[in-house]
Amino acid sequence: MPESQRPLPFYLFIGLIHGLLLMGLDMAGPPQSAFIYAACAGVTVWAVVLQLLGPQGVQRGTLLMTLGLGLLVAGLSAYDRSSMDNASVRDTAWLAIVVLSYIATAFILAWPTRQGLRPRYQDLFRQAWNNVFIVLLALGLMGVFFWLLWLCGTLFEVVGISQIKAVLENHALLYVVLPVVFALGMRIGLQNEKVIGLLRGMLLSLCRLLLPLSAAIAVVFTCVLPFTGVQPIWATGQATAILLLLSAFNLFLVNGVFQDGEQGEAYPRGLRMLVNASLLCLPILVALAAWASGLRIAQYGLTPSRIQAALLIGVMLVHALAAAWAVLPRHGAWLHGLRRSNPWIALLTALLIVAYQSPLLDPLGLSARNQVARLLDGRTPVDSFDANTLYFGWGEPGREAFEALSKQVEAGTVLAPAERETLRQRLDDAREMGASANPAHPAQEWLGDRPNHAEAFTAQLTDDYECAQGCYLWAQDLDDDGQAEVLVIPRQRYAPSVLMFAWQDGVWKRAGVYTWNYARPAVNDFVKRIQAGELKPVTPRYKTFEVDGQELMLQREP
Repeated sequence: MPESQRPLPFYLFIGLIHGLLLMGLDMAGPPQSAFIYAACAGVTVWAVVLQLLGPQGVQRGTLLMTLGLGLLVAGLSAYDRSSMDNASVRDTAWLAIVVLSYIATAFILAWPTRQGLRPRYQDLFRQAWNNVFIVLLALGLMGVFFWLLWLCGTLFEVVGISQIKAVLENHALLYVVLPVVFALGMRIGLQNEKVIGLLRGMLLSLCRLLLPLSAAIAVVFTCVLPFTGVQPIWATGQATAILLLLSAFNLFLVNGVFQDGEQGEAYPRGLRMLVNASLLCLPILVALAAWASGLRIAQYGLTPSRIQAALLIGVMLVHALAAAWAVLPRHGAWLHGLRRSNPWIALLTALLIVAYQSPLLDPLGLSARNQVARLLDGRTPVDSFDANTLYFGWGEPGREAFEALSKQVEAGTVLAPAERETLRQRLDDAREMGASANPAHPAQEWLGDRPNHAEAFTAQLTDDYECAQGCYLWAQDLDDDGQAEVLVIPRQRYAPSVLMFAWQDGVWKRAGVYTWNYARPAVNDFVKRIQAGELKPVTPRYKTFEVDGQELMLQREP
């Protein structure tokens, strides 16, 4: 689009509004709040899509779809934030939101030039590939700008003018300035379509170069399987990941070579036959991945990560079948069927992401119910039942299933007496060891007297997210200066370390970490020793040394 159709004031305005909204949300509450987190995600997606559209593309239909996408992302982000105590949900939530936004953005940008109600495949292809480079360029510009600000502040601090660094690192300033810089980067990328097209062309050329090798690997591997069997793959413990990675790599390269379907035949007949053979092998490879995942689920039951794998396998299987179907000879260009299947598969992927990241599928509740059912019908031995994960790892659905199971155990309506007693003990241990997840326990619990400035300390923990899962706080004067330091002990079964904070320069600062070299003590036992007065500060037997402001640490032999 010519520069005249992407006026600078439009991007400055969107960037400024984006920054002001982020600054206002930051002032409204900590980023750990579900509402603040969700609003930041929704506003960011809204701003990025508007910048990609430009003033000429902002029409009633696209504007409504952009607003709808922002609200959807905000809602899913709020739900994800409530599931942050589950690692598999927490670690993939941001990636799922990015993939959903990527798919939806390509359809929104292709909407103005649609044919009827269907976007043109050429536009979907161009937007899907170009948007990646444009956004990466904007992020790169923003990163370099931030680095220059940091360098400027550090240089002035070196010569004794620390006020400039304080101004440049002010959160309010960064919240406003960085989105404006990002918007300028978006405009630069959109203006330089030839450069973006060149980068896209280079990547697609690499796809054309690598596809024959990847296809040969898929074909040879599939042909070898009847002679080796699948047991060596199962023995790796990563069969699903390996098979899906090989299939996904082939599909990515095929689509990179196919492009928008208007390029003609990219290879001579021999290489086309090799690629076609690899595409016919993909359903077999994905089916083996599904088999491996199914065996895992049958053996150990459902978990959020296994539900994710099942959904991914489903999408990959549809992709593989569509690619194999496109190989069949018919009228039209080579693999012409991908033009029809790819948009529908993209929409299916988006719908599955929405289902997984929302109560529609409820992976935490589904996993909790499945694990309890396996326990009650004997598929999971009582000694192997993971009560801790059920209560503390799967959010509110897991806790509800935990409490329902506890009531059945107390009523004596499940399992044999001996197994029921063992299960009762495991449930009691889980409830005691994970007191942080029980609403009856405060998120921050002081052990003993509180130090001076205790209110400032607890407020800082809330803002800095140090105590998100709950913790015990223990005040002790560890350097005999009359001001107590504070130890932060995480509320979990085992604590890998204990943080120490000290009051310095009118604020609480993290001063160190206490760790142990051998078996980690259970937090409950650690806390009981503190409450019983059995844990006291100890003066080291041997003095240490300080070299250039650093203290040498003595590792004593046992």
